[in-house]
Amino acid sequence: MVRGKSTIFRMILNLIEPTEGEIKFNNENINQKTLNKFGYLPEEGSLLPTFSIIDICEYYGALKEMTKEEVFENLTMWLKEFHMEEYIKQKAKKLSKGNRQKIQFIVSVLHNPDFIILDEPFSGLDPVSVKELENAILKLKEKGKTIILSSHVMGNVENLCDEIMMIDRGHVLIQGELKEVIENYRIEGKPVNSLNEIFIDKVGDINE
Repeated sequence: MVRGKSTIFRMILNLIEPTEGEIKFNNENINQKTLNKFGYLPEEGSLLPTFSIIDICEYYGALKEMTKEEVFENLTMWLKEFHMEEYIKQKAKKLSKGNRQKIQFIVSVLHNPDFIILDEPFSGLDPVSVKELENAILKLKEKGKTIILSSHVMGNVENLCDEIMMIDRGHVLIQGELKEVIENYRIEGKPVNSLNEIFIDKVGDINE
């Protein structure tokens, strides 16, 4: 995605109404029941800085109708995934930017959602943490979760996505299966080797 993603995400999350058309999940209109099956990692963090990680997760878990026992079980599992077990009682404001991003991800998937939106999830992460998060996303994908990933880092997109869409102000620039898009794209008649080449080509067109 290039520009316009935030508006799309807000419409999916029922925060704003689309000017036309409908958004449905499993053939149902978006409502509180369906929203409880959604997970959302925003581009801007929303952790409560003076709260501990366990308190933050209990707060957000309660909003998704989770018990404290369910929160603790799922939080412990995810903290082990990221080798962060010792941070369970740490206050959010004392975490590094990368660790805050990992906790933000955990909060977004804590309730085991069926549909997950990840908006720039790799922001602030070092290469090792990026790989850990990629592995976590792939595990969710293997469990059958539907995931929308927004990223300007095309390497992450190639590692994780089956289908892609580039948009600009609501207009679709490219859409299709990742492999086919790369195989069929041409720049001055020449084939490309990566999604990054396509991204640079399309963004260049936009900025002219």
